[in-house]
Amino acid sequence: MMPVPPRVLRRLVLAPLVAVTEAVLIVASPVLLLVAAFLSPLFGGARPLRITAIVLAFAAYHLAATMACLGLWVASGFGRRAGSEPMQRAHYAVMRWFVAGVYRPILRLSRVEVSVSASPAAEAALSATGRPVLVLSRHAGEGDTLLVIHELLCRRDRGPRVVMHEALKLDPLIDVLGDRLPNRFVDPRGGDTEVEIAAMAEELDERAALVIFPEGGNVTEERRQKSIERLERGGHAEQAGWAREMRHVSAPRPGGTLAAIEAAPEIDVVVMGHVGFPIGLGEVWRLLPDPQTIEVRLWHESGGAVPVDRDERIDWLFGWWLKLDAWVEERERARGTAPGYGAEGSETPSAEG
Repeated sequence: MMPVPPRVLRRLVLAPLVAVTEAVLIVASPVLLLVAAFLSPLFGGARPLRITAIVLAFAAYHLAATMACLGLWVASGFGRRAGSEPMQRAHYAVMRWFVAGVYRPILRLSRVEVSVSASPAAEAALSATGRPVLVLSRHAGEGDTLLVIHELLCRRDRGPRVVMHEALKLDPLIDVLGDRLPNRFVDPRGGDTEVEIAAMAEELDERAALVIFPEGGNVTEERRQKSIERLERGGHAEQAGWAREMRHVSAPRPGGTLAAIEAAPEIDVVVMGHVGFPIGLGEVWRLLPDPQTIEVRLWHESGGAVPVDRDERIDWLFGWWLKLDAWVEERERARGTAPGYGAEGSETPSAEG
């Protein structure tokens, strides 16, 4: 992977280039929609028209949010007061508007319904004022990060804080919001992610939600197998055995979760599972014409219930991932979809999260 360009190049070259491209798409949108409508009968389900409309909606919201961030930069004294409380609220407002803005047309045009079920304790923890939360989410499927952020920012009025791959700096909006809000960009090849997560956990305010994807990336059969091999090489035979039992998730990498809990031992933990996300762009295209349902489940664990001993905390995290895997299995069977990775060596899981 090529290194991310320096900040000055991203701001003065990349951001304007992306903005101009989006502006051209918006200006050309009548022609693009007309062409897509003409092609749609050839593919069935108005796929080209739906995809084109989603791309144009994203471009419009992305461009507007990027311009809003430029305006906030000027209003903050060209960045001098960007860290002030009013400016932090303003940037979260832009982020909320953007996330909600792209979330609605994606669901409507894709004919997707999202069903959220939370335990009473999880509902109380997310709704409570004055206490931050640590959210541990399954990671699988196209768009699941948007769902997690929307759930926290737009439905729960929580300020999500995320450790992101530095490659995401190539998106000007993510680059700016990630930099001005209390997030972290890391290079997994050389960065100390656990140190960054611990620092974020120590700085959480009362409405914050620290988001961690313990699997480290979207689950694939390759990632699932590598997680088992990594545990075996490390001499963690029991945990490797648990990982083999997991059909729909990868074994969690405990470093980030433990770093967050060690830095904020009393923090409430919310575990998020979901099923129904498409796996890869090919499945997005295939499923696009048909109504789909994404199911989300939220569980809660109070900070005081998390074990103190490090090894016990690792076992505790694996226990939650086994529970999560069992829930995905149950929901997939209820939905009548195919088994997960354990079935005939398939590389594609039946559900993502």
